[in-house]
Amino acid sequence: MNNILIIEDNREVRENTAELLELSNYKVFTAANGYIGYELAKKYQPDLILCDMMMPETDGNAFLQLAKEDGNLAGIPLIFFTAGFPSPEVRTRMVNEGHQFLFKPFTEEALLGTIQTGLVKKNNHYNSISL
Repeated sequence: MNNILIIEDNREVRENTAELLELSNYKVFTAANGYIGYELAKKYQPDLILCDMMMPETDGNAFLQLAKEDGNLAGIPLIFFTAGFPSPEVRTRMVNEGHQFLFKPFTEEALLGTIQTGLVKKNNHYNSISL
């Protein structure tokens, strides 16, 4: 069973997304902002992280900086939720770093497909290291 961390300030989106993932046999941890998410990521080492880009306090960019500075979290795939469109510079940087975007509102199929893609990338990365 894969562990997924959801970092989302909107309680309804966070809880509904968690419920969808739990029904799809994922173990889910949730956080209301990037700093809490960072602490949970360090503690649980999830297989994948879903993170809202725009949150009060510690947003998606701040979370990304914290995760990049922590060698144990740097290899975890990140999928960013966003209701808006990130600036071209931010989007280019995120895509170049291998992160994915999931635009709100999203369907269950889009959510599960994006997560599956992220987990496959992670598994392929680890398999190539062990060869």
